[in-house]
Amino acid sequence: MFNNNKAVFITAVGTPLDNKGRLIEKSFRKHLNNQIENGIDRLFVMGSMGMMPCLSSATYIECAEIAAGEIGKKVKIMIGVGDNSIERTIERIISIRHLKIDAVVVTTPYYFRSYQKDLLFYFTEIAERSPFPVYLYDIPQVTKVKIEMDTVLRLSQHKNIRGMKCSDDPAWTRTLFDKFVGKDFEVISAYYDLIDVFLRYGIRIHLDGFFSIMPSWLKEIKAAFSKDDFEGITHIQKKMTWLRNEFIKIGVFPAFTEAMNLLGFEGRFHSSHICQMDKSSRSNVRRLLKEAELI
Repeated sequence: MFNNNKAVFITAVGTPLDNKGRLIEKSFRKHLNNQIENGIDRLFVMGSMGMMPCLSSATYIECAEIAAGEIGKKVKIMIGVGDNSIERTIERIISIRHLKIDAVVVTTPYYFRSYQKDLLFYFTEIAERSPFPVYLYDIPQVTKVKIEMDTVLRLSQHKNIRGMKCSDDPAWTRTLFDKFVGKDFEVISAYYDLIDVFLRYGIRIHLDGFFSIMPSWLKEIKAAFSKDDFEGITHIQKKMTWLRNEFIKIGVFPAFTEAMNLLGFEGRFHSSHICQMDKSSRSNVRRLLKEAELI
């Protein structure tokens, strides 16, 4: 467990690929170390922003191996493994079982409809068979099925299920957090727009893929939090929300690629089926990063 008196940030790092879908190792190593140099506390490798469902098996394993070898002794590492069946999820876990990582992160299956009894069975089986601690990943916006409160409470009793990444309703997450205050189960907030509010409330652990672009801002938030400077935190929060909203207008994933390239990280950071941006949109990303004083 993290120290509850500190603001904690976990970056869901990007995965830089070449035009054939192969990992660009040099860029990936640089990206990982840039996050650590800016005080990021933990890295989530191959989450949604890291395109885990879109990677080839060979690239998936290579990405996990490099992350574990490059920064495994510096910060904690979580690896995304969720898929559409017990067999496929366990297959991913087996493919990385030789690595020294801290946890695997598992979404609900997202193709066939699941009921809560199915989720209880699925996550319990994964937890029983995983050599790594398991974190639940609730993202119904993508998977179309929510892990309901009672299901989380029951799963949290399993000794190998250690926490949950929450990406749905903020009020629901706050209620869940209240149930686990002081207990050995991490409730990780993925509400990029509410970091300032949640820090005031007591929710200390925050995760997002967009953190990749502005780890220096998170370093400033951590410094401000140590001084109880919530006005300073809110000032940075407003900048973060503004920049993300502008990226949404352009197209989040291709804009993310352009931003990472401009920040010095080579490669494609979005799925191959998503179209490249036109010249005007690329210029807009450059303009936004300059206005944000990130380049």
